[in-house]
Amino acid sequence: MDQVTKVRKYLKREQWKSLIKECQSSGMTVTAWCELKGICEQTYYRNLKKLREELCQNLPVPATAPEKTVAFKKLEVMSPFPDTKAAVIIRLPNATVEVNEGAGQQTVQAVLLALQSIC
Repeated sequence: MDQVTKVRKYLKREQWKSLIKECQSSGMTVTAWCELKGICEQTYYRNLKKLREELCQNLPVPATAPEKTVAFKKLEVMSPFPDTKAAVIIRLPNATVEVNEGAGQQTVQAVLLALQSIC
């Protein structure tokens, strides 16, 4: 591409930058502004697209962090009372509380106090 063509393209791009800024700051719709200026609306949008694409090409590419591999570990939960049935079962609209046989007095009191604060 020769120098004259480069300069002509540069001037046309600068002219469209100015026109687009004028349209955006006019407070008018693009349709109304284009009609007032005698510019085809499709030409306006085509030049807007070209300018946006040019800006996107010139944006710095952010450095991406290397992807980290996520691994999940299976946890096995062992019940302290595997074969014990619940001595007390309290069913609430949003929860069920089971107190197993052999639960200490402090545990039962803590559960009841927690229920009291919820209900």
